[in-house]
Amino acid sequence: MIGAASTDRILPAKVGQTPADREALMKAIKVELKQQLWTEPRARPTYGRYLSLFILNPEPMWVYDVETLQILDVNESAMQRYGYSRPEFLALTIKDLRPQEDLPKFLELLPDTPNFDRSGPWRHELKDGTIIQVLITSHTVTFGDRHARLVMAESLTNNPDIEID
Repeated sequence: MIGAASTDRILPAKVGQTPADREALMKAIKVELKQQLWTEPRARPTYGRYLSLFILNPEPMWVYDVETLQILDVNESAMQRYGYSRPEFLALTIKDLRPQEDLPKFLELLPDTPNFDRSGPWRHELKDGTIIQVLITSHTVTFGDRHARLVMAESLTNNPDIEID
């Protein structure tokens, strides 16, 4: 697991209470991943680091295969927010999270996504059919032997005035 000093840096007392808190958390996670997990061969991701930064993240996150768009992994927060069980979520592609009418524009823009991207608002459809607005932050990653993207979907439902960088 990440050392205590690193954890203190990443996880403020009341994570996610304000848009500024969520923004600070995302920036800290990005820096932590870049500095400690991906740049040093001796510090490749361990399950403890993965657990801390992905699985236990308070924001919905998933990893998808860039070629097939298949969701490869999902965190607990995404399962709770979107209403799918883990097996249901892993049976989806990222197209399944979009309303049908939004797919043509989404698929048109998808090939031009840069290595790091923050965009939105986007509309996502929950399992129960509810449409939500999200801000998407994503990074190109290698997941096993697959070219993939790590995605964080920040809800704009309660924070519609969040500005995109």
